[in-house]
Amino acid sequence: MSLLKSTNERITQKMNDREDDSDIILLGNPAPRNLLKGVLIFIIGILFVFLVWDVVSSYYNTYMIKTLRFPTIRDTFDTLFYYMDRTHKLLRYTLYEHVAASMGRWVKGFVAAFVIGMTLGLLMGVNDKIYRFGSVPVNILQMIPGLAWFPVTILLFGMGNNSAIFIIAITVISPIAFNVSAGLRRVPQVNLRVARMSGRSWFETLTEVLLPFSLIDIIGGLRIGMANSWRMLISAEMVVGVAVGLGYMINQTTNMTDYPSAFAGIIIICVIGLIIDKLIFANVEKYARNKMGMEDSP
Repeated sequence: MSLLKSTNERITQKMNDREDDSDIILLGNPAPRNLLKGVLIFIIGILFVFLVWDVVSSYYNTYMIKTLRFPTIRDTFDTLFYYMDRTHKLLRYTLYEHVAASMGRWVKGFVAAFVIGMTLGLLMGVNDKIYRFGSVPVNILQMIPGLAWFPVTILLFGMGNNSAIFIIAITVISPIAFNVSAGLRRVPQVNLRVARMSGRSWFETLTEVLLPFSLIDIIGGLRIGMANSWRMLISAEMVVGVAVGLGYMINQTTNMTDYPSAFAGIIIICVIGLIIDKLIFANVEKYARNKMGMEDSP
């Protein structure tokens, strides 16, 4: 009896020790270290870009300069900070008005592409016949460079905002549609058979089986589409006759040989693109991967 009591006491003590150990493990949560590591890698990447920029500008201004200087990092950021003051205007608009105009066009074009691309991707992903037929026109869209749509959009919409929005949307539809359909078509058939055997409706199968399984592919398509649309926005603003926006700003300041202002516009484009990709889509993808058990939660 005393032996049994002693054994029970030892087991209880071990369980208590394990609980104490679990508390210690929680104190060693790797999430802060991983976050710090990611931030450091990001900063190192930015510093590398600045280093290359500094080397190129220094070499050009020392050995290759003819009539115009290559904007240095200091030149560019001095110009950027100058126009961040709302009392200073560039090409009749403040810097914030240029950013707002570009963001408005991008949102409209991206949302239109998202709706159309998701619809096409869902149809192609759940039906083989629709996929064989639909993949042809979607692939054709993918093969045509964005600016090659310029004559089409001018005939349809003329010069201005609508043309820029159209060019953005038309170049983003295909990556979204293909990624959505590819994700849906990767769902194992056994999952679909289990869903049917359990009595789920088509809509329930779509929302509870198909979409969760293909979520990573969908997010990947959105990230590719975001990058394509952001690049195409700037190009479109340079050619379709808008009078405000980052692309227009860069194009006009380059024509005026105001290269520090043009480089300031490029900095803004990079910052906005990084914010959209790293703070929004990357975190959404990480959350989805955690929910699907593809990586450990922080």
